[in-house]
Amino acid sequence: MQQAKTDKKEEMNIPKISIYLVFTISFLFTSKLWAQFSNPILIESNTGLITNIITADINNDGLEDLIITKKFSANNLISYYLNQGDFNFGPEISIASGNSQVTNISVGDFNNDNWLDIVSIGDATNSVTLYVNNALSFSPQVLDSFTFFESDISVADIDNDNDLDIIAIGGTTFKVYYNDGVANFTPQTIPGPLEDFFDITVADIDADGFQDVITGGSNVSVYKNNSGVLSYDSTRSSQLGQTTGTFSLFLRLADLDNDGDVDLLREGNNSTGMVWMENDGNGNFSSLQIIDSAVTNIRSATLNDFDHDNDLDFMIIQNQDLYLYTNDGFGNFDAPTLIQDAETIISVIHSEDMNNDGLADIIWSADLSVQENNLTLSTPKHLVTPNSVKIYPNPSTENLFLKSPQDGILHILNLQGQFIYKNLVLNEGTHQLNIALPPQVYFFRITFKTGKTITKKVVIQ
Repeated sequence: MQQAKTDKKEEMNIPKISIYLVFTISFLFTSKLWAQFSNPILIESNTGLITNIITADINNDGLEDLIITKKFSANNLISYYLNQGDFNFGPEISIASGNSQVTNISVGDFNNDNWLDIVSIGDATNSVTLYVNNALSFSPQVLDSFTFFESDISVADIDNDNDLDIIAIGGTTFKVYYNDGVANFTPQTIPGPLEDFFDITVADIDADGFQDVITGGSNVSVYKNNSGVLSYDSTRSSQLGQTTGTFSLFLRLADLDNDGDVDLLREGNNSTGMVWMENDGNGNFSSLQIIDSAVTNIRSATLNDFDHDNDLDFMIIQNQDLYLYTNDGFGNFDAPTLIQDAETIISVIHSEDMNNDGLADIIWSADLSVQENNLTLSTPKHLVTPNSVKIYPNPSTENLFLKSPQDGILHILNLQGQFIYKNLVLNEGTHQLNIALPPQVYFFRITFKTGKTITKKVVIQ
């Protein structure tokens, strides 16, 4: 009881933030982002034929392994390198060889035996092939074949039956292979406009609990998931082509502005650079943001939180070199930073935490190399954690209290991502937020003076 009285007295002496006394503080930072990555660590030379790199723990040892494809190789079309720790990798081990010209691969445990399997799509035999992982012994099984040249493949639980289905595109064909839980698949062709497919991305765009699909190629098309059945969505598709054209070789669904829904990062019509479009939370995309109008013909890129500030950055290959675009947490990206200008021609890139230190490392080819992310997590920037920011009571029907571990700037947004208040100055300590907020859900986004951004969901009743 005595403790409750003391807390109340302390709250009475807490400084209040008045919206009339707020002014904007711009924090100027200098950084040498290129220095956060190590020099390239060579995994294997003479790997110019690599056309795809993905990572997965295929031997269940807790470390991400490398899986690669070589579309135009006569041997080792699909192979892997086991991660032995400390950025050491075992020799290349072939899974598939021949002349099938594998275009893309994906992974998932399709038969629920706790071993990750591999599925591929290739454009010489025009086949979709499953490689069942039996403790690193891979057994191929052709699931289907149809005519295509370029193609892509992805994995998701489309019908929400707790097993992984396969989504494949190639040529003018779009198919879903529904899994019965033990790797028996039933194919279904998804009708849509006549188009030449090239890239695919999967996520729940309207928060209804079902995974939707957006495809790139001669068109950018949205396929809405209606209770496990995908169908072409002409209205949403038209939204994506109104400002950047319909053609795109690369696209990804990801939450770029930290508002809780997935936005669309994409190449703009193969000639208008890198752009992103904001999701309104209901699967409608608008508010075109041009990131870099100068880059073209993007074939390989990777998204990750490279600077560990709780938002997604991305890297692309441009003119055979590697460039990083860092995100401020609101979907505003810095000018590109040159990360690697290797003597070889870089043609494919991937990112993953390869040494389990919580930081995203980068893997690229050629030659097949990895660069360790050496960002120091012990700096004050990373002492700020979501748990160190307290907003209470939450839910609330009265004034809120906010405890901040560092100085920073507070923005308050609604569910639609619109700013209600901007640039509220926070000092380290606890504050009473003397502001009027009508009952609804809000996002409190704090950018600290050291650059880190944390977003908290707050309910006003």
